[in-house]
Amino acid sequence: MEIKDSTRSALIRKGNELFNQKDIDGAYRCYLTASYFGGIEKIADYYNFEKKNIIKAMQLYKFILKEDSNLGGNVRAKQKLDKLSESVVKVLRKWLKEDETFDAENKNTKLELDSKNAVLPSNYKKNSLEDILKEKEKLDKKAEKDLENNNNDFYSKASNIKKPVFEKIYTNKQNKK
Repeated sequence: MEIKDSTRSALIRKGNELFNQKDIDGAYRCYLTASYFGGIEKIADYYNFEKKNIIKAMQLYKFILKEDSNLGGNVRAKQKLDKLSESVVKVLRKWLKEDETFDAENKNTKLELDSKNAVLPSNYKKNSLEDILKEKEKLDKKAEKDLENNNNDFYSKASNIKKPVFEKIYTNKQNKK
């Protein structure tokens, strides 16, 4: 729908007025109606810098990238979105390095994803890597016994353990080769 320039200007002025009064939702509606992506960028900056709501800011920057045909607006929004993404990645890396269960230097403590460690007993309380590895070993031994005794597929006999989707996909890919 096309709106007149005078109406668009009035909407932008009203959006600026509402933004200065900290009525962010009202300003957003005005800017969106007027297709004024500079105002939406201003709101994204507000969420990013003042409210520290990175998710909302990233959503608005992505919206500008998707909808704005003005190349300058796209470039600014892209730069800001990239900068925010880099910040989020840095924080996640720092969290992973500080996490005591994540040890990139010691490869032996990594827990492999397979079907045998997918389910732990319901009375299981601890959450340390050693406890998880012990439970995995118990499940592996139980699975070997069940396979020896029944000579059937372990997953069909054990009601509490289901074959994970990623293992099914891997098996299917191996069978196709």
